[in-house]
Amino acid sequence: MAEEFTADRQEAAKVSRDLKAIRAALDGGKTGALDARTGSEKVDDAVRRFFEESSDNRERMDQLLERAAGLLDALVDGTGTLDGSLADSLSTSSSTGSGSS
Repeated sequence: MAEEFTADRQEAAKVSRDLKAIRAALDGGKTGALDARTGSEKVDDAVRRFFEESSDNRERMDQLLERAAGLLDALVDGTGTLDGSLADSLSTSSSTGSGSS
């Protein structure tokens, strides 16, 4: 079963940090301007225009970014706890099994 489900905890944590950084840069949709610096003038202009014209979308995006980051954090925590529990149960079973023979 473990072969069917895998999660790269480090990558999930990195993506979560990235989403939180994006959310912080957008300031929860509260600021009136965004200093876009992507390296592409076209992309910067599009991001600024989107930001200026879409307060409802920014609020929704803020909620979605918060939710996605939270889900990734839960994935990281949950898989860490699960891995630890499985390792503990296997090592306990092994030492108990060899001592009772």
